[in-house]
Amino acid sequence: MENQGLLGIAFFEASAFVILLVLFFLFRRDQQGGYFRFWLAGWFCITFSAVCEVLFLARPVGGLNLASLMGQAAAILLFLMAVAVRVAGLDRRIYSGLPLITLILAVVYYVEHSGAQRFASYHWTITILESVACFVAGFLLLRSPAIRRGNGSQLLAGAFLLIGLHGLDRPYWLQHPYFLLRIAFDHILGVALGIAMVVVVLESERTRSEELNDKMRRLSLLTAASTQTLSVQDVTDQVLAQLVDSLDATHGIVRLMEGEGKDAQLVARSSVGYEPQYLAQYGKVSALEPWAQRVLKEECQFLESQDEWDPRAQKRLLESGVKFLVTLALPGKMALWASSA
Repeated sequence: MENQGLLGIAFFEASAFVILLVLFFLFRRDQQGGYFRFWLAGWFCITFSAVCEVLFLARPVGGLNLASLMGQAAAILLFLMAVAVRVAGLDRRIYSGLPLITLILAVVYYVEHSGAQRFASYHWTITILESVACFVAGFLLLRSPAIRRGNGSQLLAGAFLLIGLHGLDRPYWLQHPYFLLRIAFDHILGVALGIAMVVVVLESERTRSEELNDKMRRLSLLTAASTQTLSVQDVTDQVLAQLVDSLDATHGIVRLMEGEGKDAQLVARSSVGYEPQYLAQYGKVSALEPWAQRVLKEECQFLESQDEWDPRAQKRLLESGVKFLVTLALPGKMALWASSA
C-alpha cells in the first residue's frame, strides 16, 4: 500500500509510452530518414524501462530495477544518435559510434548493478551521462535550421533541455521533500518528449505534402506553357527556370549538340544563374571532351568541384562558382544537355 502513489505514476507513464510506441510504429512506414530508426529503437528501450519500473514497484526484484536503469540509459543514447542523424546528417558514419555506446552501457551496468536494489537509487555516473546527453541533443536541435521551420523541433529541444536540467540532482531525489512530485514531473517530461516527436513527424508529413503540391503546380505551369503558341526558346527558358527552382539549385544550362564527328559542339541555348561573360567564353564546348564523353555513355553524372576532372572542365567549373554539378543527356536528333548545380 505504501507504493500506491509511485505505482500509479509509473503505470501512467508506461501506458503513455506504449501508446506512443504504437504511433511510432505506424509512422515508421512513411519516414524515410534514418534518424527515425534510432528514435524508434530508443523509444522501445524507454518503454521497456517503464514497464520494468512498474513490475519492480509491484514486486521489488533488483534485476527489474537494473533493467529499468539500463533501458533508460540506452534510450537516451539512442535519442542522441537520432538527433545527430537528423541535424548533422551523419546517417552512415553514426554507426561507428555503436561500439562506444555499448562500452558506455557496460560501464553503467558495472556501476549500477550493485546499488540498484532500491527504487530511484541513482549513482552520479548515470545521472551525469543522461543529463549531458540530453543537453547535447537539445543544443543540437536549437542550432538546427529546422528549428525555424516548425514547432516540433522547438518542443523536442525544450523537452531534452528540461529533462537534462531536472535530472541534475537525481541522486538526491530520495531525500527530497517533494519526492513524488519530482518523479511525476520526470515522467511527464518523458511523455512530452514523445509528443514532441509526434509533432515533428506530422510537420514533416505536412512539408512533404506541400512540396508535392508545389511540384504538381509547377507541372501544371509547364503543361500550360507547352500548350501556348510560344517559341522553342521561350519554352526552353521556362522549363529550365522551373527545373532549377524545383531542385533548389542556383545554376542551370541547356546545351544542344551541333555538328558531327570532330566538329561536334555543345552550344548553350538557355541558362539560369550564369554570368554573360561566362556564356560568352564557354557558350560552345567541344563534345569530344572527356567529361562530355563520360556523360554520353553514363546518361547521368553527379560530380563535386573537388572531384577529378580534366583541366578544361575543372577551370570552367571553378570560374562558374558551382560546387555540385548534375549533368543529364537526353538523346534525340540532337542531344539535349541539362546541367543543374
